Amino acid sequence: MSIITLIIAGLILAALVVLCWVLPHPITWLMAPVMAALIVLVLLPKYQGEQQALAHGQTVTAAVAEVRHWQRKVGDGNYEDHYEIIALWPNPHNGQMVRFVSPPLRQNPQAHLPAAINVTVDTGNPKNYVMDLSFLPK
Repeated sequence: MSIITLIIAGLILAALVVLCWVLPHPITWLMAPVMAALIVLVLLPKYQGEQQALAHGQTVTAAVAEVRHWQRKVGDGNYEDHYEIIALWPNPHNGQMVRFVSPPLRQNPQAHLPAAINVTVDTGNPKNYVMDLSFLPK
């Protein structure tokens, strides 16, 4: 996740707050706090965790376990393909396998996928990680 995602979410929240003022309706009153909660409880911790991993994390090599594929319906009957790379790494602190999942990808990475990929992880909190996807074509 990037800072741009947080900026866009903040702009949407600001638009919802303005909408509450211009169009006072219970739906708009509900949408603004829900969006604020999403930013504070989901997006901001995810961003901060990634920044923590990048600043103080350790780069490890995780074995690619699978590529998960699913389709999402968009528009009238059209489907959009999405892929996620799932990699596993044995945590040396407790011996348990840590599962890393890439952000959703729009192109199938299978043709470019190595057997192992680099992941920068905060070993104290393995939920904070950034997967190196530089091997994928732009």
